[in-house]
Amino acid sequence: MSEIFVAGTGCVPVGKHAFGTGRELASRAAVAALEDVGATFADVDATYAGVALPSSPWAVHVAKDLGLTGKPVFQLFNASASGLAAVHEAMNAIQAGRADVVLVLGYDVPSNGEDPLAAQGFLPPPALFAMWAQRRMHEIGTKPEHFAMVAAKNWNYARNVPHAARRADHEVTVDEVLASKMVAEPMTAMMCTPWVFGAAAIVLASREGLKRLPGAKWPMSRIDASEAQSEVYSGPDHVIEGQVVGPPAISQTTASQALNSAGYEPKDVDIVQVHDGFAIEELVYCELFGFSKVGETEKLLEQGAFGPGSREKFGLPEFSTDGGLIGRGHPAGPSGIFQHIESLRRFRDHGDKVGICHLLGAGSTCITQIVTRVDA
Repeated sequence: MSEIFVAGTGCVPVGKHAFGTGRELASRAAVAALEDVGATFADVDATYAGVALPSSPWAVHVAKDLGLTGKPVFQLFNASASGLAAVHEAMNAIQAGRADVVLVLGYDVPSNGEDPLAAQGFLPPPALFAMWAQRRMHEIGTKPEHFAMVAAKNWNYARNVPHAARRADHEVTVDEVLASKMVAEPMTAMMCTPWVFGAAAIVLASREGLKRLPGAKWPMSRIDASEAQSEVYSGPDHVIEGQVVGPPAISQTTASQALNSAGYEPKDVDIVQVHDGFAIEELVYCELFGFSKVGETEKLLEQGAFGPGSREKFGLPEFSTDGGLIGRGHPAGPSGIFQHIESLRRFRDHGDKVGICHLLGAGSTCITQIVTRVDA
């Protein structure tokens, strides 16, 4: 099987971009990624784009702005998981021998003020995740302070990320998070992802493809596994209409199978990027991925686990190291691409060796990918 490397990256900041600017922003991110590896669009064998919002621009129109090369262009709609879905399919193209250099885009800036919640049924995400939180508080004894600890950690990670939407000018505290506006009890505004737009791109390449990228530099991120699943029926309490992320079990099974395919165990993982649109999620994924047991996670969090220095102090990975969906922001289509950008940054700047990228999509789907630092 071909090795698949994240050779180059590019993005525009996550934020409140004007409606109708998606085509321009996607092109800027693509050019930045290509320049990062010393290539042009003519060097690309195929383009895959992950887009979540119906009125964001078509991928083929973005490709026209980059050049008329005749190479295939594919657009994938998979809600919040669209970016990782594009990576998944680009990997398949390389593995099949149909491409050696692939441009993978993720972007979302609608052409108008469409309501992103309108297509998600009767139960909007803040309400659903507030219900998750309330159930955990009742069953385990989790307190609002624990959710605030997760959020404050992610806000503070985002402070040092140039493209993050939420870059506080001070260290965010737990009390500050708790005091912010209540959205859906116990989730306050600072515990929830902001409504933002953005664009990001990565260049994927096989070993052979790297020869065509004179600006590519080591170390690189190698994608060793990608597991994609949809939900399965879980019994009479299964939510059919309005399900946002599906039963928690699909996160557990995709992560377990992806780690197994890559030849790793939870103890090998240094960094984890997850679908943390609401602070309750990170606590759940810590347990589903095998990093902690139910009933122990809150205590670990109180001691500083899952934040800076977690690997050294606890033997546990750091979560959402660019701020995640709460701090960096969740522009939907590009969120998965941003996760790969952050993983590569951590490999290069912090010496991390193994990472997880994980996202869920309304409908409900889950994609989990395993990345490894490779020095040459």
